[in-house]
Amino acid sequence: VAAGGVARAALAMLAPQVKITGYMVQMGPRQIDRSRLDLAEVERNPFWCPDATAAADWAAYLDELRLSHNSVGAVIEVVAQGVPPGLGAPVYGKLDSDLASAMMSINAVKAVEIGEGMAAASLTGVENADEIRMGNDGPMYLSNHAGGILGGISTGQDVVVRFAVKPTSSILTPRRTITMSGEETELITKGRHDPCVGIRAVPVAEAMMACVILDHLLLDRGQTGGLRGRIG
Repeated sequence: VAAGGVARAALAMLAPQVKITGYMVQMGPRQIDRSRLDLAEVERNPFWCPDATAAADWAAYLDELRLSHNSVGAVIEVVAQGVPPGLGAPVYGKLDSDLASAMMSINAVKAVEIGEGMAAASLTGVENADEIRMGNDGPMYLSNHAGGILGGISTGQDVVVRFAVKPTSSILTPRRTITMSGEETELITKGRHDPCVGIRAVPVAEAMMACVILDHLLLDRGQTGGLRGRIG
Protein backbone atom coordinates (compact mmCIF):
# COMPACT_ATOMS: atom_id res chain seq x y z
CA VAL A 1 0.00 0.00 0.00
CA ALA A 2 2.92 2.33 0.72
CA ALA A 3 4.37 1.61 -2.72
CA GLY A 4 0.94 2.28 -4.18
CA GLY A 5 0.94 5.70 -2.55
CA VAL A 6 4.24 6.51 -4.24
CA ALA A 7 2.91 5.18 -7.55
CA ARG A 8 -0.21 7.34 -7.26
CA ALA A 9 1.94 10.41 -6.63
CA ALA A 10 4.00 9.64 -9.74
CA LEU A 11 0.85 9.02 -11.77
CA ALA A 12 -0.50 12.38 -10.65
CA MET A 13 2.51 14.00 -12.34
CA LEU A 14 2.89 11.77 -15.39
CA ALA A 15 -0.75 10.98 -16.17
CA PRO A 16 -3.07 13.10 -14.00
CA GLN A 17 -6.11 11.85 -15.91
CA VAL A 18 -5.69 8.35 -14.46
CA LYS A 19 -8.07 7.63 -11.59
CA ILE A 20 -8.05 4.32 -9.72
CA THR A 21 -11.02 3.14 -7.64
CA GLY A 22 -11.50 -0.18 -5.86
CA TYR A 23 -14.65 -1.52 -4.26
CA MET A 24 -16.31 -4.73 -3.12
CA VAL A 25 -19.00 -6.12 -5.42
CA GLN A 26 -19.80 -9.37 -3.61
CA MET A 27 -19.68 -10.73 -0.07
CA GLY A 28 -20.25 -14.46 -0.02
CA PRO A 29 -23.31 -15.12 -2.22
CA ARG A 30 -24.61 -11.56 -1.83
CA GLN A 31 -23.83 -9.29 -4.77
CA ILE A 32 -24.41 -5.60 -5.36
CA ASP A 33 -27.11 -4.40 -7.74
CA ARG A 34 -25.11 -2.77 -10.53
CA SER A 35 -28.06 -0.58 -11.44
CA ARG A 36 -27.45 1.13 -8.08
CA LEU A 37 -23.65 1.34 -8.44
CA ASP A 38 -22.48 4.72 -7.17
CA LEU A 39 -18.75 5.23 -6.62
CA ALA A 40 -19.51 8.10 -4.26
CA GLU A 41 -20.90 5.47 -1.84
CA VAL A 42 -17.56 3.66 -1.57
CA GLU A 43 -16.21 6.06 1.07
CA ARG A 44 -19.46 6.11 3.05
CA ASN A 45 -19.43 2.58 4.47
CA PRO A 46 -16.84 0.21 5.98
CA PHE A 47 -17.15 -2.32 3.14
CA TRP A 48 -15.97 -0.10 0.26
CA CYS A 49 -19.36 -0.92 -1.26
CA PRO A 50 -20.75 1.20 -4.14
CA ASP A 51 -24.33 0.11 -3.36
CA ALA A 52 -25.80 1.60 -0.16
CA THR A 53 -28.56 -1.02 0.02
CA ALA A 54 -26.10 -3.90 -0.31
CA ALA A 55 -23.82 -2.34 2.32
CA ALA A 56 -26.63 -2.37 4.88
CA ASP A 57 -27.41 -6.00 4.02
CA TRP A 58 -23.75 -6.97 4.32
CA ALA A 59 -23.49 -5.42 7.77
CA ALA A 60 -26.27 -7.67 9.08
CA TYR A 61 -24.88 -10.68 7.21
CA LEU A 62 -21.41 -10.17 8.65
CA ASP A 63 -22.80 -10.03 12.19
CA GLU A 64 -24.53 -13.36 11.60
CA LEU A 65 -21.27 -14.92 10.41
CA ARG A 66 -19.31 -13.53 13.33
CA LEU A 67 -21.80 -14.86 15.88
CA SER A 68 -21.78 -18.28 14.22
CA HIS A 69 -17.95 -18.40 14.33
CA ASN A 70 -17.73 -18.49 10.56
CA SER A 71 -16.22 -16.46 7.72
CA VAL A 72 -16.96 -15.66 4.09
CA GLY A 73 -15.16 -14.73 0.87
CA ALA A 74 -15.56 -11.69 -1.33
CA VAL A 75 -15.12 -10.31 -4.83
CA ILE A 76 -13.24 -7.05 -5.30
CA GLU A 77 -13.32 -4.91 -8.43
CA VAL A 78 -10.76 -2.21 -9.22
CA VAL A 79 -11.11 0.21 -12.13
CA ALA A 80 -8.48 2.47 -13.67
CA GLN A 81 -10.03 5.31 -15.64
CA GLY A 82 -8.07 7.48 -18.05
CA VAL A 83 -5.44 4.87 -18.93
CA PRO A 84 -3.99 5.84 -22.33
CA PRO A 85 -4.13 3.36 -25.22
CA GLY A 86 -1.04 1.45 -26.25
CA LEU A 87 0.33 0.35 -22.87
CA GLY A 88 1.48 -3.25 -22.69
CA ALA A 89 2.72 -5.76 -25.27
CA PRO A 90 1.18 -8.57 -27.36
CA VAL A 91 3.25 -11.44 -25.90
CA TYR A 92 5.75 -10.70 -23.13
CA GLY A 93 4.91 -7.87 -20.75
CA LYS A 94 1.18 -7.97 -21.45
CA LEU A 95 -0.71 -5.43 -19.37
CA ASP A 96 -3.38 -7.92 -18.32
CA SER A 97 -0.76 -10.55 -17.47
CA ASP A 98 1.07 -8.13 -15.18
CA LEU A 99 -2.18 -7.02 -13.55
CA ALA A 100 -3.24 -10.63 -12.95
CA SER A 101 0.17 -11.42 -11.45
CA ALA A 102 -0.02 -8.40 -9.16
CA MET A 103 -3.53 -9.20 -7.94
CA MET A 104 -2.73 -12.88 -7.42
CA SER A 105 0.17 -11.87 -5.18
CA ILE A 106 -2.31 -10.40 -2.68
CA ASN A 107 -2.87 -12.75 0.26
CA ALA A 108 -5.98 -14.96 0.05
CA VAL A 109 -6.70 -14.14 -3.63
CA LYS A 110 -7.73 -17.30 -5.53
CA ALA A 111 -8.89 -16.02 -8.94
CA VAL A 112 -8.49 -12.96 -11.17
CA GLU A 113 -10.45 -11.84 -14.21
CA ILE A 114 -10.27 -8.93 -16.65
CA GLY A 115 -13.42 -7.32 -18.06
CA GLU A 116 -16.13 -9.94 -18.49
CA GLY A 117 -13.67 -12.57 -17.32
CA MET A 118 -15.22 -16.01 -16.85
CA ALA A 119 -18.59 -14.66 -17.98
CA ALA A 120 -17.15 -14.20 -21.49
CA ALA A 121 -17.29 -17.98 -21.92
CA SER A 122 -21.09 -17.84 -22.01
CA LEU A 123 -21.23 -15.02 -24.57
CA THR A 124 -21.27 -15.29 -28.35
CA GLY A 125 -18.77 -13.48 -30.52
CA VAL A 126 -21.43 -10.95 -31.44
CA GLU A 127 -22.24 -10.27 -27.79
CA ASN A 128 -18.64 -10.06 -26.63
CA ALA A 129 -17.26 -7.83 -29.39
CA ASP A 130 -16.60 -4.22 -28.39
CA GLU A 131 -17.71 -2.30 -31.47
CA ILE A 132 -16.19 1.06 -32.39
CA ARG A 133 -17.93 4.07 -33.91
CA MET A 134 -16.93 7.65 -34.62
CA GLY A 135 -18.09 10.05 -31.92
CA ASN A 136 -17.91 13.82 -31.64
CA ASP A 137 -14.40 13.58 -30.15
CA GLY A 138 -13.13 10.74 -32.32
CA PRO A 139 -13.40 6.92 -32.19
CA MET A 140 -15.50 5.53 -29.33
CA TYR A 141 -16.30 2.05 -28.08
CA LEU A 142 -19.92 0.97 -27.65
CA SER A 143 -19.10 -1.48 -24.83
CA ASN A 144 -16.19 -2.65 -22.68
CA HIS A 145 -16.42 -6.41 -22.40
CA ALA A 146 -12.62 -6.63 -22.79
CA GLY A 147 -12.05 -4.59 -19.65
CA GLY A 148 -9.91 -2.02 -21.41
CA ILE A 149 -7.27 -4.48 -22.63
CA LEU A 150 -7.07 -6.33 -25.96
CA GLY A 151 -4.14 -8.51 -26.97
CA GLY A 152 -2.27 -7.47 -23.85
CA ILE A 153 -2.46 -3.77 -24.78
CA SER A 154 -4.65 -1.05 -23.28
CA THR A 155 -7.44 0.26 -25.53
CA GLY A 156 -8.01 3.60 -23.82
CA GLN A 157 -11.15 2.37 -22.11
CA ASP A 158 -11.47 1.80 -18.36
CA VAL A 159 -9.21 -1.03 -17.21
CA VAL A 160 -11.42 -3.35 -15.14
CA VAL A 161 -9.94 -6.08 -12.92
CA ARG A 162 -11.88 -8.32 -10.57
CA PHE A 163 -10.64 -10.94 -8.12
CA ALA A 164 -11.97 -13.43 -5.59
CA VAL A 165 -10.77 -13.56 -1.99
CA LYS A 166 -11.23 -16.82 -0.09
CA PRO A 167 -12.97 -16.97 3.31
CA THR A 168 -10.73 -16.38 6.31
CA SER A 169 -9.28 -19.78 7.24
CA SER A 170 -8.81 -18.91 10.92
CA ILE A 171 -12.28 -19.50 12.38
CA LEU A 172 -13.53 -20.52 15.82
CA THR A 173 -15.51 -23.49 14.48
CA PRO A 174 -13.56 -26.75 15.03
CA ARG A 175 -12.01 -28.18 11.85
CA ARG A 176 -10.64 -31.69 11.41
CA THR A 177 -6.92 -32.05 10.70
CA ILE A 178 -3.96 -34.28 11.56
CA THR A 179 -0.88 -33.83 13.73
CA MET A 180 2.71 -34.07 12.49
CA SER A 181 2.71 -37.70 13.62
CA GLY A 182 -0.38 -38.45 11.52
CA GLU A 183 -2.95 -38.57 14.31
CA GLU A 184 -6.41 -37.16 13.65
CA THR A 185 -7.40 -34.15 15.75
CA GLU A 186 -9.44 -30.94 15.68
CA LEU A 187 -8.10 -27.44 15.20
CA ILE A 188 -9.73 -24.41 16.81
CA THR A 189 -8.32 -20.97 16.09
CA LYS A 190 -8.43 -18.64 19.07
CA GLY A 191 -8.30 -14.86 19.15
CA ARG A 192 -9.78 -12.12 17.02
CA HIS A 193 -10.07 -12.70 13.27
CA ASP A 194 -11.84 -11.05 10.33
CA PRO A 195 -15.09 -12.73 9.26
CA CYS A 196 -14.42 -11.27 5.78
CA VAL A 197 -10.78 -10.54 5.00
CA GLY A 198 -11.77 -9.31 1.54
CA ILE A 199 -12.62 -5.93 3.04
CA ARG A 200 -8.93 -5.34 3.70
CA ALA A 201 -8.02 -6.17 0.10
CA VAL A 202 -9.60 -3.09 -1.49
CA PRO A 203 -6.82 -0.54 -0.78
CA VAL A 204 -4.22 -3.20 -1.58
CA ALA A 205 -5.86 -3.78 -4.97
CA GLU A 206 -5.81 -0.06 -5.72
CA ALA A 207 -2.12 0.04 -4.82
CA MET A 208 -1.32 -2.91 -7.08
CA MET A 209 -3.21 -1.33 -9.97
CA ALA A 210 -1.31 1.94 -9.49
CA CYS A 211 2.07 0.18 -9.45
CA VAL A 212 1.37 -1.80 -12.63
CA ILE A 213 -0.06 1.15 -14.56
CA LEU A 214 2.92 3.29 -13.56
CA ASP A 215 5.35 0.54 -14.61
CA HIS A 216 3.79 0.39 -18.06
CA LEU A 217 3.69 4.16 -18.44
CA LEU A 218 7.41 4.33 -17.67
CA LEU A 219 8.15 1.42 -20.00
CA ASP A 220 6.21 3.20 -22.72
CA ARG A 221 8.14 6.41 -22.18
CA GLY A 222 11.43 4.53 -22.28
CA GLN A 223 10.49 2.72 -25.49
CA THR A 224 8.86 5.58 -27.39
CA GLY A 225 10.36 8.67 -25.78
CA GLY A 226 6.86 10.04 -25.30
CA LEU A 227 6.50 10.43 -29.08
CA ARG A 228 2.85 9.48 -28.84
CA GLY A 229 2.25 12.47 -26.61
CA ARG A 230 0.98 10.53 -23.63
CA ILE A 231 3.52 11.42 -20.97
CA GLY A 232 6.44 13.85 -20.70
